[in-house]
Parts: sequence; structure tokens; C-alpha cells
Amino acid sequence: MVRAAVPFIRILDGSDAETFHALRLHGLRSAPEAFGSSYEEERELGMEDVRQRLDDHPNAVFGAFADDVLVGIAGFAMNTKSKQRHKGLLWGVFVDKDWRGHSLGKRLTEAVIDYARGHVDTLHATVMATNISARALYLGLGFTVFGFEKDALRVNDQSYDDELLRLDLR
Repeated sequence: MVRAAVPFIRILDGSDAETFHALRLHGLRSAPEAFGSSYEEERELGMEDVRQRLDDHPNAVFGAFADDVLVGIAGFAMNTKSKQRHKGLLWGVFVDKDWRGHSLGKRLTEAVIDYARGHVDTLHATVMATNISARALYLGLGFTVFGFEKDALRVNDQSYDDELLRLDLR
């Protein structure tokens, strides 16, 4: 397979709903322990709900494209409560397995961080404690661990622990 020299990253919008939803479902199915959402819950979303998610600014979803094919995603969400609007969330980082090892996870996360700087003072993230590569990525970008949640997720009766991360942006 011939690969694009440098995949590009951009903010997704409602016109990307079908492609985003397909990659998100693929991620949820292939790595269910890595996400708080489940494949079963998200496959039930209507395409209009997915479009609204992508057009709900200042929230944003970034996509990595290789030869016009979406191969990676990462989301940003602002807290809507008035006393917590200074905090945002990095969510849903996923890169298709054929594109791992090309720094797309890092580039997507950096895009979210850069975008978040214009909207919040602190960016939060959650990482499965045993996901060494994701943990190393986030810590390498300056996130720090501020908490640990034992038994944070259960998938097929197996428990997974999460580390709670934060990145000060100001």
C-alpha cells in the first residue's frame, strides 16, 4: 500500500459525520477498554446526533487524513458548568492500527492542546493505567497524574484502572 507522505490534520465538521462515526465505532470495537463509551451505545446514535457533536463549537473533533481517508481522531470538550468552564477534556484519541507508529496520536493530541489553549486553562484526560504507549504520550506532552481510579471501567467482566491526567495551559 502506498502511503501519503504526511497525513494532514483538521477539525471535522458535520459533513464528516459518516466517516467519523465509522472510525469511532471501529475504535470502540477494537479497543473497548480504552474508551468510556461503548460500541453498543454509540452504534445507536443517529447520524444527526453525530453531525451535531461535530458542529458543537467550541467543542471540536480533530481528524488525521491520509490520502483523504480518516485514519485518526481526537476530541476536545469544554465543561459547560459556569464554575468549571476553565477546564476542558481531551477524549476519544484513536489511530487506526495501520497508521500507528507514525506520530499521528501525538500530532492529534498536540492539535487538541493547541486548540484548547484558546478556550480553557486546564486540559484533563483519562488513560488506562496499563496503556503504556498512551500514558507515555500524554506524560511526554506535559500532562501530570493527579488521581487514580481503581475499577474505572468494566469490559466483559474485566476491570480496568484509570489514571486521571491534567495539563496546565496558562
